[in-house]
Amino acid sequence: MALQQRLCLYFTFTFAALSMTSISLAQQSPPLRGRLSLPNKNWGVALELPGFTVRTVETKADGRRYMFAQNEAAGMAVSLTLEQIKPGTHAAACRDSLQQRTKSQAVKVADVSFSRSGEFDVMQYTVPEFAGQKINQKNVFACEFYDNTYIDLHISKVKYVPTAELLFTQVLNSMHVDVAQRSSMELMEQASRLYEQQDFKAAIAPYSQALQLEKAGPKLGKPLWYVLVDNLGMSYGITGDLQKAKETFDYGVSKDPTYPLFYYNLACTYAEMDDETKASDYLKKAFEYKVNTLPGETMPDPRADDSFKKLMEKKEFRELAESLAQSR
Repeated sequence: MALQQRLCLYFTFTFAALSMTSISLAQQSPPLRGRLSLPNKNWGVALELPGFTVRTVETKADGRRYMFAQNEAAGMAVSLTLEQIKPGTHAAACRDSLQQRTKSQAVKVADVSFSRSGEFDVMQYTVPEFAGQKINQKNVFACEFYDNTYIDLHISKVKYVPTAELLFTQVLNSMHVDVAQRSSMELMEQASRLYEQQDFKAAIAPYSQALQLEKAGPKLGKPLWYVLVDNLGMSYGITGDLQKAKETFDYGVSKDPTYPLFYYNLACTYAEMDDETKASDYLKKAFEYKVNTLPGETMPDPRADDSFKKLMEKKEFRELAESLAQSR
């Protein structure tokens, strides 16, 4: 679909300029608390990570959400995975999955034990050596089935010493399902990471939640609000829901009828709907308000936009696009 190739690119850079700096800084400083969630859930898993730095937060190709953090001073690593599963999975399967790990290990394990921590099943074991080298690696796994989701935590440390037990316990005992309401900025940050990974389908839920919060009580600055509406609309369009894309951009216009790129994206959406008349009308409207672009923004060149590729074969639209492009 042409919309997938072009429409979203412009605002990816806009959002990076406006808000990704704060996200990047948050990832660079050692966080005291980690939180991971699936985009279609109104909860997440939170845990305390004293001295850790979050290295990775991503969506795997199969839809799993994954976070990896390290405490270099302690030589400890933590990974947390959330995987959506089919309804009806019995809670007992969680312990079964832990036991299966001891059977499938390519290395010998020792000191295997099972316990409970809150609502989580826990398994511990030690890997004494690997490839002939003594490593004394302690591993702690914790899992739970919650709301059709498999929650999987892994804490590990090579060259384990008893003094490290306190940090193991602190991380493990802190893990809990967090249903606290997130702010629109927090939802924007989550959605933006998914958007940057081109996981547009997953980005829709947190963007939508952020927009609903903004409708109830605006907290974002105007530039970020523009990006929220644009990126939500483009996520809908890229995933093929052109009606939702149109509704989102229409909402943007209803709140700020002078912002040109709402009209531009409406033109793209109507072009994808094969509506030449409305695509042309909204494209003209976008360039009428071009002076209202944000600092650092420029109007896109419609001649180079894949959304208009089919319409560019028509003489009247091609002449319009060339005329508008010259006025950029």
